[in-house]
Amino acid sequence: MKDYTIDIADFWPTIMKAWQEHRNRHPLIECNLLERKVFAYPAKEYINTLSKRTRSRTLRQYEQVTAQGGMMVFVNDFENRVLQSHVFNAEDIEPDAKPNIKTGIR
Repeated sequence: MKDYTIDIADFWPTIMKAWQEHRNRHPLIECNLLERKVFAYPAKEYINTLSKRTRSRTLRQYEQVTAQGGMMVFVNDFENRVLQSHVFNAEDIEPDAKPNIKTGIR
């Protein structure tokens, strides 16, 4: 499994901007490596586009992390055909916090 921590670190300021702008709606954040862009999506709509095999597990994980004030980030690597999720706790996404990107749960 490819490690995307460097990509997430590169996108982190934009991830946080997207999160802050839409935080009250608990978005799911996607880092699109091909386009080099960050998107904030309505979580349940995004999760419903996932394969049937991963949909329920991802929804449970999303609901758990958002209930605790955290955030879910997907890295979309079209080139390598990978869509990988990472979870960040509430402490990681506070405005002055330095995120522990290396421990984002996949």
